[in-house]
Amino acid sequence: MTADTPRRTALAQRLADLSPAQRAQLERRLAERERAGARRTTPRIPPRAPGAGPLPLSWSQEHMWHRHRSDPSGAAYLVPLKVRLDGDLRPEVLRAAFRDVVSRHEILRTTFGETDGVPYQLVHDDPGAEVEFSDLRGAGDTEAAVAARLAEEAARPYDLAKGPLFRAVLLRTADDVHVLSLVLHHILTDEQSTGLLLARFVEAYERRLHGLPAAAPPRLQYADFAVWQRSGQGAGTVAADLHRAVRRLTGMPAEIRLPADRPRPPRPTGRGGAVGATVGPDLWRLLRELARQEQATEVMVLLAVFQILLRDASGQDDITVSMPTAGRGHPDLEDVLGCFFNTVAVRCDLSGTPAFRTLLRQVRARCLEAYDDREVPFTEVVEAVTQGRAENRHPLLQTMVVFEREGAGRPVEFAGLRLTPLSAPAAHRAARAKRDLTVQAVDQGDTARLTLVYDADLFDRATAEGILDRYTALLSSLVRDPDGRLTRPEGR
Repeated sequence: MTADTPRRTALAQRLADLSPAQRAQLERRLAERERAGARRTTPRIPPRAPGAGPLPLSWSQEHMWHRHRSDPSGAAYLVPLKVRLDGDLRPEVLRAAFRDVVSRHEILRTTFGETDGVPYQLVHDDPGAEVEFSDLRGAGDTEAAVAARLAEEAARPYDLAKGPLFRAVLLRTADDVHVLSLVLHHILTDEQSTGLLLARFVEAYERRLHGLPAAAPPRLQYADFAVWQRSGQGAGTVAADLHRAVRRLTGMPAEIRLPADRPRPPRPTGRGGAVGATVGPDLWRLLRELARQEQATEVMVLLAVFQILLRDASGQDDITVSMPTAGRGHPDLEDVLGCFFNTVAVRCDLSGTPAFRTLLRQVRARCLEAYDDREVPFTEVVEAVTQGRAENRHPLLQTMVVFEREGAGRPVEFAGLRLTPLSAPAAHRAARAKRDLTVQAVDQGDTARLTLVYDADLFDRATAEGILDRYTALLSSLVRDPDGRLTRPEGR
C-alpha cells in the first residue's frame, strides 16, 4: 500500500457520494480545466492559406461521402432540425439572420465533387439559399399538414455536387406560432453543430432586430480543420493511434450472427423502424449508483447489457459494438460548425459466466481504450481491418449504442420569442437505420427513454419489440443484482 492510498480511497468515496447533479457539475468543471490546460499546451490550428480551389475532405466528411455514394437517393444521412417559435416573429428579420449565418460559416456554402474517384470540397461565395415561407393557417388539420411537410423535407435527397446542401422552411401555423425546419446533409454537420447552429441563428436574429452589424466570421472555418487534419501534424498523430486501434480489432468476427427474419439484402438500404421503452426512476437510480461504484458512466452499463444480449442471441463470445464520439479533441474545434462525428469500436470477451460487475469493469477498460482512439477516422479503421467494404453489411460493425442527455431540448427565450426544439419523431429515426440494431438512450433526469432502431430489411417490428423487451429485462435483473453470475442460454 502506498502512502497516499487512504487519501485516494477517501476521494473515491466522496465522488461516490455525490448526487447526479453534483457529479455533472464536477465533470463540467474538470472538463473546462482540461480544455483550459489544452489551450495553453496544444499548438493552435492555423487558418488555411488564402485562395480558392478544391480542398481536401476531413476524414469524417470522407466517411459520409462514401456512405452517400453507396445510396445517393436515400435519406439515411440527412439531419432534420426542427424548432417551434412562439411569439411575435418577424419573417423578414429571420430571413436576413439566416443569410448572416450562412455568410459567417463556410461549411454552409460548401459542395463536394470528385476527380478520378477522389472527393474534394469547394467553398462558394453565395450558395443561393433562402428560407422558404409557407402559411398553413388555413390548412384545416394544421398539425397533420406540418407533419406531412416536415416528413417531405426530411426525405428529399441531395446531390453533393450541387448546393445548397440544406433546406430551410418556415411554416406559419397560427398568428404567433411558427415551425422552422432545417434539413442538412450529415457531411455538413453533427449533433454538436446543430446546437451551435441554433445558437448562431438566435444571435443573428437579435442583432438584426436591434439594427446591429452581423457578427464577424470565426477565426477558424471547417475547411481549415480539414486541411490541417490532412497535413503532417494532424496525420502523424492519427497514424500512431490507427495502429493501436487496428491491433485491438484484428481477428474480430466479420459479423455478429443475429437471427433475422429475412436474409441480408445485397446492400443496406437504411430502411428501418423504431420501438421504445422507458427506464423508470428506481431502475435508473440503481443504474447510476452502479456506475458510480465502478467509476463508470451510464453508457458503459447500457453497453455491457447490450453486449450480453448480443452474446446470447448470436452464441458468440467475441462481441464488438460501435459508439459515436464528438471527434473534437482539439480545443480550437469546440465552436466550429461541421462534421466532426466519429465512431469507436468497443471489443469485449464475454466467455464464461462472470458476475455482471466483473464484466462491467472489462467494458469500462475497453471503453477507455476506445476513447483514446477517438481521433482515428473510422473509415481508416474499416479499411485496415476489413481490407475493403462489405457491400451487403454496414461497415465493420453492425450494432451501436448511443447515449445523450435531454438538456439540448430545453426552450430558449430571446427577442420576445420562445424557441423550443422539436425531437425527431420515430418515423424519421426509422428512416435513418444505419446499423442492424442501435440502442439509443436519452437521460431525462429521473428516468431514461430507450429506443431500439432496427434494420427493417432484416427484422420485423414484432421481432424488434421482443429484442427490446429482452434488453430491458436484462437491464433490470443485472443492475438490481450486479454480483450475481451471468447465465447462458441452454445449448450455448
